[in-house]
Amino acid sequence: MSKIVLKNATVMTDSGFKQTQVLIDGPYIAKIDPNINDSAQVEIDCSGKLVLPGLIDAHVHFRQPGMEHKATIKTESAAAALGGVTSFMDMPNTSPATTTIEALHNKQALASNDSYVNYGFYLGASEHNLEEVKRVDPHEIAGIKIYMGSTTGNLLLDDDNALFKMFEAAPTLVATHCEDNGIINANTALAKEMYGDKIPFEMHHIIRNRDCCVKSSLLAIEAAKATNKRLHIMHLSSQEEVELLSQYAQGDIHNRQISAEVCIPHLFFNDTDYPRLKGFLKCNPAVKFERDRRALIQGLRKGIITTIGTDHAPHELAVKQSENYLNVASGLPSVQFSLNVIFELFKRKELSLEEGIKAATINVAERFGIEKRGLIKEGYFADIAIIDPRERYTVHQDDIASLCKWSPMLNQSFSCKVTHTIASGNLVVADSKLCSDSGNAMALRFNP
Repeated sequence: MSKIVLKNATVMTDSGFKQTQVLIDGPYIAKIDPNINDSAQVEIDCSGKLVLPGLIDAHVHFRQPGMEHKATIKTESAAAALGGVTSFMDMPNTSPATTTIEALHNKQALASNDSYVNYGFYLGASEHNLEEVKRVDPHEIAGIKIYMGSTTGNLLLDDDNALFKMFEAAPTLVATHCEDNGIINANTALAKEMYGDKIPFEMHHIIRNRDCCVKSSLLAIEAAKATNKRLHIMHLSSQEEVELLSQYAQGDIHNRQISAEVCIPHLFFNDTDYPRLKGFLKCNPAVKFERDRRALIQGLRKGIITTIGTDHAPHELAVKQSENYLNVASGLPSVQFSLNVIFELFKRKELSLEEGIKAATINVAERFGIEKRGLIKEGYFADIAIIDPRERYTVHQDDIASLCKWSPMLNQSFSCKVTHTIASGNLVVADSKLCSDSGNAMALRFNP
């Protein structure tokens, strides 16, 4: 691993942006100082660019094992690296599902060989793995993931008694997908009565509406309170959920009992995008109205929402192109473009750059107890993204690194471009191209 010096750098530190230099030695940031005289094998001139903490995406579906026709750890971690994401935490709804310690270790082994960036995994909750949850090493997992609404895979846990037992058994943070299946099923039946097999995609946020999200979130909060466990509600999508979570936005991020995430699609799109994108915008929970999008941004700014993720969930193109709403799989890829979206929201003056980056870096590290990551700071791991804010970037199909080769961001123009990515001191991306082999990244360790 080479020594790297970032010269002429405008660096986002924990005390704001500074003009300085950064010395990287091995996996760590060795020195931050305007006058670094240490010789290094690699020098990167950062003139005119911004040096940011690498993003930590706590919500991805890289599909391996079992769904390699959709994605692999290698292809999707490459997409992450090209987007300035230096660490990911992968969800358990693979095949087999990550509901056993053996399955967890198998995934870790895959990532150790194939990942371009740092990696962590959730252990999934099911009706039959309570004992596995009790004996897992909490330092090895991002958290216990509970699906309270159906999604890709078969990990639904919608029995209240089983839900409370799982919360009680969890040795670490519980992350939930909150949607109520009863409401969704009733709304789907009504849509079928109205439209037959020609349900318009604009109905997605009506079928999977705000009521189904709020009802399920209330149940998750009740379970967390009853068992005194920490809860992180994933991918908020509505104004009402932000209002619900506002009463819990106190205390330091790690020890806060109730917290929440917002994902890139819900920050960037709204219901007016369905006629254009159709199945390419279908994700669970659904993208909703502009008032919801704005409420989510305000929730971030006020600290009600603590983290930004992507819910990166690629599917093969054939299952997203259908005109039949019911046949289109839910989920979309976005890990490669999350940093671009955050910068775009800053350029629109919807949030400050510091607010957006912190929610995708240090806040994630603090909430999940990831040591020495999320900041550009001496002694921390060298996880860094360098962007050029002068280079406007339009997404073409050839730019998409995900195996599925599509994105709702196709033809979208952004106000910056990721030029370099460094993960645990390893230069992975240079001049916006992969420049390193996979398999040099590190496993994340968690302090619950």
